[in-house]
Amino acid sequence: MENVNFPRSFLWGVNSPFFPFLENSTEGSKQQIFENAEKNLNKQLSFLKRLKINSFRFNLNWDLLYLDPFYSCAMYDNFIEQLRQSGIEPIVNLVDFDFLSYNKKEAFDNIENEENISIFIEIIEKIVSTFKFKVQYYIILNHTAKYLKKRFFKGADVDNTALHETVQNLFNLYDKSVRIIKSINPYAKVSVSEEFYVEEEEQLDFVFSFIDVIVKGESPFFENMAFKNSDIDFIGINFNDLTSNSEEYTSLIREFSRRKNNMDLDEVIKRFSSKYYLPFLITENISTVEDDSLKSRYLVNNLYKINQSLENNVKIFGYIYNSLSDVKINNRLLKTGLYRIDDKNRYISLRNFAKIYSNIIGDNGINERYLKYID
Repeated sequence: MENVNFPRSFLWGVNSPFFPFLENSTEGSKQQIFENAEKNLNKQLSFLKRLKINSFRFNLNWDLLYLDPFYSCAMYDNFIEQLRQSGIEPIVNLVDFDFLSYNKKEAFDNIENEENISIFIEIIEKIVSTFKFKVQYYIILNHTAKYLKKRFFKGADVDNTALHETVQNLFNLYDKSVRIIKSINPYAKVSVSEEFYVEEEEQLDFVFSFIDVIVKGESPFFENMAFKNSDIDFIGINFNDLTSNSEEYTSLIREFSRRKNNMDLDEVIKRFSSKYYLPFLITENISTVEDDSLKSRYLVNNLYKINQSLENNVKIFGYIYNSLSDVKINNRLLKTGLYRIDDKNRYISLRNFAKIYSNIIGDNGINERYLKYID
C-alpha cells in the first residue's frame, strides 16, 4: 500500500483542554484570576510549540468575559498574536454548551432568555472587534443539539413552546453573531459544530436539526417553525468515542476491529456530503480507551477514512484532535490528551500516539510505518 497523502492546505490541529491547567483558576481576587488565566494560556503555548500542528481550537472563558470583557479580550488577543507568530491558525469557539454547563451558569441560563441574549451579543462584538483580521475561523455554537436534547428531552413529555422559543433564541444569537463577524471581518468563516457519535440513525437526524435550521430555514424536529436562512461557511463534525475503557484489556484488543458503532465516522461524512454542499472540519475526535496502541489505531483509522473521503471529492479541510491534555470531569481523569497528566495536574510528556500524530502532521500523510494500524 502506498503512502496516504493529504492536501497541502490541510489544517492539522488540537483542541484546548476542557478545563484550565491550573486548579482554582477562577478563585481569588480579580488580579489573581487573570494572572492564573494568563499562566494557563502561556502553558498551552509552550506545549503547542512542541507539536507540529498548524491550528488550535479553543474556547473563550465566559467567566472571564463577564468579569472584565475588555481585559479578557486583550488577553486573548495577545494569545492569538502569539499563535499566529508560531504559524498556528486560531479557531475560536465562541459559545460551547458543554463548557458553559460546567462553568458559567449565569451565561448558560441567559441563552434561554431573549432579553439577556443581548449580553452575549455585546461581548461578542467586543471580542470580534478586538481580534479583527487575526481570526479567520469562528465556531459560533458548539454542541447545540446535545444541549437541546439534554434540556428538553429528559422524559416522555416535551414542552414544545419552551423548546421552540429556545431554538428561536439560539438562531437569533447565531445570526446576530454572524452579522457582527462579517461586518468586522468579511473574510472570516463561520460555523456551528455538533456531536455525531450516535447509536441510532434517528439520533443522527436530530443532531442535524439545528444545522437544518441555519442552512434550510426549517427542521422536521421543530414543527411549524420557519427561519430565515443565515450564513454558514463550513460545518464542524465532533466525533468523540466516549466508550469507557474496559478492564478486559486483552479482550478489548481482540474485539477492537470487530466492534463498530452503528454510525462510524466515514458514514457520518457520507451523510453530510449528501445532505449539505458545504466544506467540513473535523472539530473534535478522541477515543477514551487508555491503551496507546489502541489510541494509535483509532487515530490512524479515522485519518485514513478522512483521506478516502477526500479521494471521493468530499470537502474536508482539516482535522482537530481532542484534546491537548488529559482532563478531569467530576473527579474522573480522562486520559485522552496528547499530553499525559499525573494526579497532581503536572503535565509530564507526550504520549506515544501523540508522537505518531505529530509525525503524520510532519509528513502530511500516513506513511508505511503506520499503515499497519489500518483495519
